[in-house]
Amino acid sequence: MIKVLQNRSLRVLLRCLEVLLRCVFSSATAVAIAAAAFFAVRFAAVYLDHVVYIVDGDSATVTVTREQDYRKILESEEVQIGPRDLVEHTAPASGRFRQISIQHPFSVSLSVDGEAQDLYCMEGDTVAELLAANGVELRNADKITHPRATVLMPGDEITIIRVDSRRVENEVVLPYETVEKHTSVIKNGSTRYLQYGAEGLKKETWEEVLEDGEVVDRYKVREDILKYPTTAHVLVGDGSPISNFDFSDQYPLDANGNPVNYISVLRNQKATGYHRSGKAWGSGYWTTKGQYGVTYCQAGTVAVVRLNEMPYGTKLYIKTPDNKFIYGYSVVNDTGEFAGNGVTVDLFYETYTESVLNGARFVDIYILEIPGR
Repeated sequence: MIKVLQNRSLRVLLRCLEVLLRCVFSSATAVAIAAAAFFAVRFAAVYLDHVVYIVDGDSATVTVTREQDYRKILESEEVQIGPRDLVEHTAPASGRFRQISIQHPFSVSLSVDGEAQDLYCMEGDTVAELLAANGVELRNADKITHPRATVLMPGDEITIIRVDSRRVENEVVLPYETVEKHTSVIKNGSTRYLQYGAEGLKKETWEEVLEDGEVVDRYKVREDILKYPTTAHVLVGDGSPISNFDFSDQYPLDANGNPVNYISVLRNQKATGYHRSGKAWGSGYWTTKGQYGVTYCQAGTVAVVRLNEMPYGTKLYIKTPDNKFIYGYSVVNDTGEFAGNGVTVDLFYETYTESVLNGARFVDIYILEIPGR
């Protein structure tokens, strides 16, 4: 019984399928499909040119109209146009629709030459285009916050710093140095100028870097001395020995400032002073040079007449008994024509002024060492 019912149901299903196929592939259905296709093609051919695609910033609208004036089309679609908006109306090509593109400007800030202003630009504009459109020249040395190829975005703040350079000259006073010479040729606590000092002058040339008119860096490019300073030389009386020599390792002094060891002493001897400019040498030059390496006359080389008593190369120590004047350790390397005045020793000074200040003094001459004896 069940098998008979199944066969009967199968026959009904096949019958329904046959009817459906006859209907689909009937001549009436084919005509209907062809008509629909024809009208679709006809619609596309007639109305495609009337389709308008409106792109307004980030939004888009599609409308169908026979109107050709884009302003009226936008008005009918209630699309607002600002005074700075850029509208592009693209005419339809064959088989394509029309398009109206609207670009809305946005503002950026530009600070240059002491002024800040808001400028308008369109999407895709670069910094270079913005500067060119507003007549702003960017020099090679100028600084800018955004590279020229940067595509602008709403709210960008662009700053240009003007960079300039200039040369500045100024004169600078050169101070002079003061050299003190400690001595006993003048009284303790007194001073005497051997040479007065004088200021010098130089011209400096500087390169200055300015940003927006303010100096941010500077460096010296040249310096010219217009006048060299003159060093001041001052005698300071403090009881110091005048001689440059020091034989204290061989001939030390006692608590009273007198040599401990000596051959003999000539007391109350008249001593004068002399000076020769430049590099001068005494008549005993070769003797003293061979013994002590003394080449030229200097403070500490002395001249005597009694060469039989104090020959060239003799080591001496010369001072006053009260130690107010100390010539110090000395070497005989010269002689002179001064015996007629009762002078025993002529003391060499490195400046003429000191030799004059010496005048004639009465000193004790300690004979420390005589060459060959």
